[in-house]
Amino acid sequence: MQPHLFTPGPVTIPHRIRQRGAEPLISHRREPFFSLLEEISARLKRLLRTKEPPVLFPGSGTGALEALASNLIAPGDRVISFSCGAFGDRFREIAARRGADIIPADIPWGRGVTADDVKDGLFRCPDPAAVLLTHNETSTGAVTSLGECIAALHPDGPLVLVDAVSSLGAIPCFPEEWGIDGLASCSQKGLLTPPGIAVAALSPRGWARANSFSCPSYYFDLPMHRRFLEKDRPQNPYTPPVTLLYSLDEALRFLEDFGFGEWFRMKARTAGTFGTACEAMGLSLYVKDPTFRSPAVTAVKVPGGKGKEMKRALEALGVDAAAGQGKEPSLLRVAHYSPGGWAELSLIAGSIYGAGKKCGLNLRPDFLETAWNRWTKEGE
Repeated sequence: MQPHLFTPGPVTIPHRIRQRGAEPLISHRREPFFSLLEEISARLKRLLRTKEPPVLFPGSGTGALEALASNLIAPGDRVISFSCGAFGDRFREIAARRGADIIPADIPWGRGVTADDVKDGLFRCPDPAAVLLTHNETSTGAVTSLGECIAALHPDGPLVLVDAVSSLGAIPCFPEEWGIDGLASCSQKGLLTPPGIAVAALSPRGWARANSFSCPSYYFDLPMHRRFLEKDRPQNPYTPPVTLLYSLDEALRFLEDFGFGEWFRMKARTAGTFGTACEAMGLSLYVKDPTFRSPAVTAVKVPGGKGKEMKRALEALGVDAAAGQGKEPSLLRVAHYSPGGWAELSLIAGSIYGAGKKCGLNLRPDFLETAWNRWTKEGE
């Protein structure tokens, strides 16, 4: 049986997107590919509300983070790293390996970064070259209000580098409006595409910084990518994943046809209803404050530290979710990227109930009615 996928990447992909990826290969040095890349760039700019062209290259979200560090951080730069989870820690390590002088700002797991956290970080390090932020912390299901955090910085202050790996496409993310200088993401989460495409978006200030020194990496050299994008017809400096770009084009078309704003509202509604179902069963959510709860990923606390046991019980029922990471291994993490609506919500909530019973948990059975009331209250 094909398992139902609720992991935070890869995610379940609508049929039309998978089908598009099966089209015949084309040369990446011919007009049909140039047109494809042009169309993808235009749709991404509308999604991000930006004027600067995003860069697409073979890789994962981690590759996109590596590209930001390689192009926007120089060895010896003082960098404040705000981390509220395992992926904030990863971004920090990537910057440290680039040679940055890291000023850690550790936020308690289970919430996002706040403007006060940013102010505290600046008090300890008044003149950093850059700050690192994670938009959606996949390990905990906590989201950070980037606009509020960045507003605490001086407009001519440090470069703002953001991990949007698990937020882009599922949560509003507007780098130009908020003042983000470097944004990293990927294809296999909110963009509803198979793994294999890294996304990097820079502001004019970010591009100026990237052009100010030679990138130590050929593969991640973003100014080189931009030079190829600005040829007579846009292209990549080396062989791109053509079939994945077909899929990404179709996924962006799918999201735009749905309506970006309506899609974001549906993600928030889905995550909110799922959280209500879990709490109605008697399970607790790891992120206690609803204002920090992610529309993309929910982390559920499993009593008795049985997170991995619950994951195995779900797998036996034909459902894939994710266990906890880092210092919180007892969590169960469920993603809300796909467009399944109420039917999918019922499937994952009912499966968690069944898996919990198999694990010996005392769960309440009337959770679906409570969830249905929440779902219908927020509108069809």
